[in-house]
Amino acid sequence: MKIKPVFFSFFAFFALTASALATPIELDLTTLGSSGFINGAKFLQGTINPTGTGVYEPFLRLQANGTEQGFNTSADKVLDNKAGIWTKDLFAEIIPSITVDGKQYREIRLDINENNNGTGRYLSLDSLEIYLQDTGGISSKSGLTNLKYSMDTATVDNFVKLDYTLAPGSGWDDMSVLLPEEIFADISANRYFYLYSGFGVNFRSDAGFEEWAADPPTAGAPVPEPGTIALLGLAMAGLACYGKRRQNKA
Repeated sequence: MKIKPVFFSFFAFFALTASALATPIELDLTTLGSSGFINGAKFLQGTINPTGTGVYEPFLRLQANGTEQGFNTSADKVLDNKAGIWTKDLFAEIIPSITVDGKQYREIRLDINENNNGTGRYLSLDSLEIYLQDTGGISSKSGLTNLKYSMDTATVDNFVKLDYTLAPGSGWDDMSVLLPEEIFADISANRYFYLYSGFGVNFRSDAGFEEWAADPPTAGAPVPEPGTIALLGLAMAGLACYGKRRQNKA
């Protein structure tokens, strides 16, 4: 893990946050297998076998040039959200649990899409906030009031540096975030999970969309193609028919 101060543009940061903070602190995840903690959450560079857009099943997609920000909601035309079925409300209980070093977390995953060479390969995650609310379809950032986690504090501004070339292409995990289980203590009263994120302040967003997901497939296990599933179904049906004929002959 590398943490170091980086020059920062106040004007660009002000576009994504409401207050001015100190010189930002970088968590560098541009090395395979790198990781680090920010305010109790663990950030890991990591990959899972490619599954392709539409199978990754994100709950939030963002896209804009330079900087971008948004949060998952079923409401339309919110910040830099990409419209469609992959930006939506999400129940907190869906976020999968994982135990690491004896501690319980909930895991979310990020797939970025940037340029494949030069400085364009890098992207910064500059804001990450988790809210639990009692209603869905919230249409503005001001409607998110029950903050449970933030990368930043009143005096410290953190960001994560990511490298697209470590896991290029759609459907690869570029990063996972392990959120402490205690964040989810009141989901019986506040079922709706909202993830607000902002990118591009320290390393700009200038290519495809970024997407967050919360349903990790088993690492190393490829997802079957529809044709493979259909053939498997036919084979199972054939076996069943053969078994029935054998019973009838008996």
